[in-house]
Amino acid sequence: MSRENNIIRTAVLPGRTISHNGEEFLYFSGTSYLGICQLAEFKELIKTGLDRVGTHFGGSRLSNIQVDIFAEAEKKLAELCGAPGALLFSSGSFAGYSLTEIVPENSEILIAPGTHSALWKNFTPPPQTSRQKWEADCLDQLEKTDRPVFVLTNTVDPLFCKNIDMSWLENANRPERITVIADDSHGIGVLGPDGGGSYSKWAAGFGGQTIFMGSLGKGIGIPAGYVLAQPDTIAALKSTRTFGGSSPPNPAFLYAWFHGEDIYKRQLQKLRKHISLFHKKTQTENLFHFQSGFPVFHCKQPETEQILSEEKIIISSFNYPGPGDPKVTRAVLNALHEEEDILRLCEVLE
Repeated sequence: MSRENNIIRTAVLPGRTISHNGEEFLYFSGTSYLGICQLAEFKELIKTGLDRVGTHFGGSRLSNIQVDIFAEAEKKLAELCGAPGALLFSSGSFAGYSLTEIVPENSEILIAPGTHSALWKNFTPPPQTSRQKWEADCLDQLEKTDRPVFVLTNTVDPLFCKNIDMSWLENANRPERITVIADDSHGIGVLGPDGGGSYSKWAAGFGGQTIFMGSLGKGIGIPAGYVLAQPDTIAALKSTRTFGGSSPPNPAFLYAWFHGEDIYKRQLQKLRKHISLFHKKTQTENLFHFQSGFPVFHCKQPETEQILSEEKIIISSFNYPGPGDPKVTRAVLNALHEEEDILRLCEVLE
């Protein structure tokens, strides 16, 4: 592994630590919030899944050959998230792209700042403006149009950790014509009572329709994407040529997730204990921007990254959205960390 221009290269996925020049550093970065990527128990379930259901289904989900694990996993995912229906895809970006294909051509498309590109691939990118101004502009636009409206947004801001909600839509003109399509990639597995994300909360928030999509590669830790929606939306997605012509997610990973419920509950409980301990032992209000229950902490002081690095602690720090933009520096907790890791981070920060 080498480190050049603040880039660390490694041949092995990091977990609670990462090796650099023969030394071990604590690792507070990445998006594997529950630590699934390096969890031995989960790897064993994947191996069992490989033996039970195989390595890959290269056929269409619309084939006359139907493999049970896909429908079983979709049913379980919908129940976990409190959604009426779910559909699985090979990735979150592909799920978002598929949703944009079923948006009626005469629709008004409103895209929130910071929204992941999976949701605006076929539309104009979101404006470089504040969330507050964007919301005010949207309410003004809703007064002027009679067309169906689709609002595209993230549910969680994983970079700057600013709160996102859709309560402003309660003031919208004729909310029943509005559909919110929300990317919950960073919420599912981590937020909600059982790690089911924010679907049930958002769906009850206003008088329109709510569709969720995202990646299962963050908290859930498997290579797959998903959509949560009403049955008619699920049916519309299934009828697209894009869905019919694509391969589904890896069945062995779905098998591991389907049978790993106890692992996920334990990892989520451990992560939440870490978050609570971090708040208790650190002046988080002074040092970070953060969201309740979310394990990512955006550093108010950019020099935090260098200070921690000198103490053998690696956190997330890179230029965003482009190489010429300022660094986004964050500390990310995960469930592979031990209590002493959290206390060590707090000690250095203090």
